[in-house]
Amino acid sequence: MLSSLSRKRLSAFRRIRRAWWALMAFAALFAFSMAAELVCPCDPQRVTPASELEPYCRETTTTSYDIKTVRYSVRDDGTVFDREGPEEIDERDYVVRRTKRPGYTRVFMEPKSPPAATTRSLGRERVTFPFRPCPGHPFGLDGSGRDVYSRIVHAMRIALLFGLALALSGLFIGLVIGAVEGYFGGRTDIVFQRFTEIWSALPFLYVMIFIGSTLGRSFAVLLVCYGIFNWIAVSYYMRAEFLRLRKRQFVDAARVQGFGTLHIVFRQILPNALTPLITLFPFLLLGAIGSLSALDFLGFGLPPMTPSCGELLFQGQLYPDAWWLVVFPALALFVVMVLAVLIGEGLREAFDPRQRSRIE
Repeated sequence: MLSSLSRKRLSAFRRIRRAWWALMAFAALFAFSMAAELVCPCDPQRVTPASELEPYCRETTTTSYDIKTVRYSVRDDGTVFDREGPEEIDERDYVVRRTKRPGYTRVFMEPKSPPAATTRSLGRERVTFPFRPCPGHPFGLDGSGRDVYSRIVHAMRIALLFGLALALSGLFIGLVIGAVEGYFGGRTDIVFQRFTEIWSALPFLYVMIFIGSTLGRSFAVLLVCYGIFNWIAVSYYMRAEFLRLRKRQFVDAARVQGFGTLHIVFRQILPNALTPLITLFPFLLLGAIGSLSALDFLGFGLPPMTPSCGELLFQGQLYPDAWWLVVFPALALFVVMVLAVLIGEGLREAFDPRQRSRIE
């Protein structure tokens, strides 16, 4: 059963329409990605044979233009030099422009009519990867011939699961450390604070590279490596909440009644300190998904061949003409991040204990 305060906050969140509909859209997106095997036309690792794409190859042509522009220079004594263009021309068909320069005059003759175009057929194009969007592959194919749509859907499932696992682990570790610091205070708080400051000063990317090169690249290794750094911000918030709440009258009343430390922490203080955890969760999820994509783009993320939006964006850098390798993965990340931001802002507004007021 939810408390009256929780029901009030949930009702306030539902009144924030943008956040509520963003939550519904995010839940639908999560369910869609979980059913990736059902909604994807093919396996994300399958390499499409070139024979399947030959019916979608286009006739290629080349167009050449008969440029008849004339340029030449005339010295003051009438000598012509530095001539470019056809020799036999009719000056009545040209627009002549002259530019006077020291010792000579530069003449530029441009035809009045546009140049004649000649189109020549080169036959049907050859199948090369990456291949543009076509029937059966609405998002195109990547540089290895794999379906981009299937890889994006599977990549979103991996990213969402990674983000949820990382956000929940960060919240748990940050809650435990912040609760110990804030509740006990004194030397315990100082020791844990110094440890947190030293730990946060470690270069995350270098640690990732070192552990990845030692233990190999995998989902579990990446989750553990990132999780040991992801709790720091949460611990600061929880420390502040426990420092604020441990001096409240209901905590003193619980101590007078003889309740132990665990009861006071989990039954008295923690329910009143959940606001930072709930409001931080969407932003931690957002940061985890963005960090995973960034690491995959740099080559330090998931193992090769694993579907990833960051890996598709890296391919888009290698093939500048393959716009589908940039547009569709970037659009998927953009939608997820916008939904997470809207949900986080709605939670922060609904759980804000400060009452709004105005002076009339």
